[in-house]
Amino acid sequence: MTKTITIAFALLGIYTASSYASPFAPVREDQVPSGMAYSVKQPAVEYSGMFSGKHVAILASHGVEEAEITYPYEYLVARGAQVDVVVPSWAAEGVVAVRFLKPTLWVQGSTTFEQAQKQHYDILVVTGGAWNAQVVRSDGSALKLISNHYRQGLPVAAICAGSSVLIDAGLARGQVLTGSPVVAVDLINAGAKYTDAALVRGDRLATSRSPNDLPEFVGGIRQLLLGH
Repeated sequence: MTKTITIAFALLGIYTASSYASPFAPVREDQVPSGMAYSVKQPAVEYSGMFSGKHVAILASHGVEEAEITYPYEYLVARGAQVDVVVPSWAAEGVVAVRFLKPTLWVQGSTTFEQAQKQHYDILVVTGGAWNAQVVRSDGSALKLISNHYRQGLPVAAICAGSSVLIDAGLARGQVLTGSPVVAVDLINAGAKYTDAALVRGDRLATSRSPNDLPEFVGGIRQLLLGH
């Protein structure tokens, strides 16, 4: 009887293994979705010295949405700003930018969240990308950098999921903000008023929804930098 049961279970195992395919398979590079198409163009440079003497920090980690770091960086540098890419200390060698899920660029960091606290910046720019935003909003050094900067009366701009970082930095309550629709409930629950608009501008905050709002977003950065 024991031998019969053993054989039966062995046969059952063979049947099970051969009848059910594994749900796991390696991902080929050509299978990874590239995300939304970026159709936004840089505005013409009216004056290459517009931001001369301005020091800007762009905060990012792995998973930063490609256009949300390259577009403001290129916009600011083309107009004379000194721009630091500020990253976590554990990713000081650089972070990976993506288009939705697909890695696209290595982005070299200028300094870390902790080291940047010793610097003076005229504005902090908080980038989006779901993974990026989750990392930044859970990094104590990044949150300290943002909250201390804002308490000194200096402006902050955030785009897409980056708006959720403002919650953990203590900047959301009582503010009118926008951001990716996926963070709208988070912003509302944190005491902000969510507005579905390409740019929402306050005295020291500018927020936008997505890569398609980048022209408006850099316009908001421009207004904050020039005090308009």
